[in-house]
Amino acid sequence: MNDREGAMLALLQLMSASSGPLGTRNAQRELAKRGRELSESSVSRLLREMDARGWTVPVGAKGRTLAAEGRRRAAEAVLTHRASDSLQHAVRDTKDLLDLLRARSAVESAVAGDAARAPEEGRLRELRSLSDQHVRVVGSAPMIEQPGLRFHRAIVEMSTNRILKVAAEMMLAPHLDRVEAVLDTVLATRRDEENVVAEHQAVLDRIERRDPAGAEEAMRAHFEAMIAAVETSIVGGNEVLVQRLLDWVPDGGRAKEGVRQY
Repeated sequence: MNDREGAMLALLQLMSASSGPLGTRNAQRELAKRGRELSESSVSRLLREMDARGWTVPVGAKGRTLAAEGRRRAAEAVLTHRASDSLQHAVRDTKDLLDLLRARSAVESAVAGDAARAPEEGRLRELRSLSDQHVRVVGSAPMIEQPGLRFHRAIVEMSTNRILKVAAEMMLAPHLDRVEAVLDTVLATRRDEENVVAEHQAVLDRIERRDPAGAEEAMRAHFEAMIAAVETSIVGGNEVLVQRLLDWVPDGGRAKEGVRQY
């Protein structure tokens, strides 16, 4: 999920907890309390986009309330948060790590296929931009900006299958940064960064061609390569290192350093 989508979901949750319409200024203040520093004009633009999506309804000068679709999206966000929080604590060892990757492979491959059916041009431009950024910064300090992970989240946003989206967002939630940091280390140690970039470009190519079967297969191949990298590291004697990383990286904390490739 990108920052814009995350901010809109945060606004939905604020509205669902509000006893009346939520105005732009109050929304900005409440978002700041939750660590989202946005200008009043930015919040206003987000609210207008939410109106256009049918999530919110303007109530004169008082602000906005949730529409039925907005209430559904807010409920999904709560469900995703709770499920991802539980999943965060379920990844305890290398077997759990591999199981998570296999689960992501099944879900995100289907998501990629769904995204390729009728992709919007605006979403495709965002995906191309993330892919280009990934190519430019691979192996360098700016990788901390997570172009690879944002690429995966952008594909999820393109899907129209609500059930698949909920499942994918659960597995890509920020609560799992601890696990992502461990995967980063495995991939960086094996110097697989260039392979990851090529695999992402293959997925993008199939989505641009409106090829659902090809997009699904390309995403599956991407995950098979990551699973193989982890398995090779374990067989090569690094299982203790991976386990120590899983034990050491704090639960619920974002990794401060690293290159999130996947």
